[in-house]
Amino acid sequence: PRMKETSGWQQVFSSPRLDWVIERVALNAKVLGGALGDHDKMVAVASCSEIILWALQADGNGSEIGVFHLGVPLEALFFVGNQLIATSHTGKIGVWNAVTKHWQVSTGAAATRLSPRCPQNSLPSLPQIQDVVPINSYDAAGTFLLLGCNNGSIYYVDVQKFPLRMKDNDLLVTELYRDPTEDAVTALSVYLT
Repeated sequence: PRMKETSGWQQVFSSPRLDWVIERVALNAKVLGGALGDHDKMVAVASCSEIILWALQADGNGSEIGVFHLGVPLEALFFVGNQLIATSHTGKIGVWNAVTKHWQVSTGAAATRLSPRCPQNSLPSLPQIQDVVPINSYDAAGTFLLLGCNNGSIYYVDVQKFPLRMKDNDLLVTELYRDPTEDAVTALSVYLT
């Protein structure tokens, strides 16, 4: 069903039954000019370190884009523009690129499904996702993702340009500010004019 001019809630998609509890949900209401087409919506769900991403069409149908295991516990899952961002308190971030349709990681994303209980001692060889110091807060302004960290640093990434480091092809995460007293950045609120 399509969203109509009504008040209240209306079901627009129902996922297949999942074998694990959904801890995080992210919805992108409109993907403009991306590889998925102009009218697709995306929804992602996460539990522990696993993410399932679907493309939704206006008729209510959905197709699974992939199941991804990022190897770290996920604390936040959200969209910045067409890019899906996953962050962990461990200081790791991953970005799913809507154009290339894969996660920006050092060695490629694993698309395997593991146990929903997150057994840390039975994980296979996992990709390394971008590493910064432990993340306490985040905000997005336009296409910029800002990360507030526990060492007093604020990092940013322009997810629209999707810059990569030349030495290892990792996502370029730039330090914007560092507090001289290294007090943790516990909240961010950014507004660009």
